[in-house]
Amino acid sequence: MKSFFLLVFFLYLIWACGSKSDKNAAGIQDSTATAATDSTAPNNFYCIPGIQAGTVKANSIEASLKQLLGAENVVRDSVYIGEGFYEKGTTVFKGTPEEAQILWKDTINYAKPASVMIRSAQGKPSQWLVDSGIMMGMTLKEVEKINGKPFKIAGFGCDYGGFATDWQRGKLAGKNEVENLVVRFYYNIEDDKLGAIADNVMGEGPFLSSNPAMQKINPKVVEITIGFD
Repeated sequence: MKSFFLLVFFLYLIWACGSKSDKNAAGIQDSTATAATDSTAPNNFYCIPGIQAGTVKANSIEASLKQLLGAENVVRDSVYIGEGFYEKGTTVFKGTPEEAQILWKDTINYAKPASVMIRSAQGKPSQWLVDSGIMMGMTLKEVEKINGKPFKIAGFGCDYGGFATDWQRGKLAGKNEVENLVVRFYYNIEDDKLGAIADNVMGEGPFLSSNPAMQKINPKVVEITIGFD
């Protein structure tokens, strides 16, 4: 129920924000095929939406993750969920490129993950890899190629700007993908040329990834969230 509430809250904020205002494809598939599949290995960063985010699975608990990854790599934390709100959660690999934060369905026992959020302000590469081939730092055009068609993105300019909101029945639109695979894009706001173009995709939205301004900006993946059923 709590995960459902968070999803509804998340989608509402995307709507509210809008109302206010070449990697080779075969190479991507090769990297996916050769990714680590041992879900118990501490260096496993392979994600399957709805099933696992590295070593984190639907039945995981914080205590078992500490045993597996080491207590120093699993810490209690406040997880920012946007618009000034925080939730109790757990951070793994804090301070490293592989840092990720877990929100729990059971916040008393820190058990049964609701989602795992992987974030990078600049979209710097990390070892995390989604089974579809999506990686941190990948460009909008590369994700569009994986999806097989344009998809919708919330307009930039608020906490929830840049989120992919609808895969438009593309290859990424599997069962419960809106809840189980959430991807966010952003561009280099210090680049004045990109900022001028981004003005065309600010505020009201969503916008298609094929929008000329989106294509010119070609923002990078800066956040990947894996949800659990």
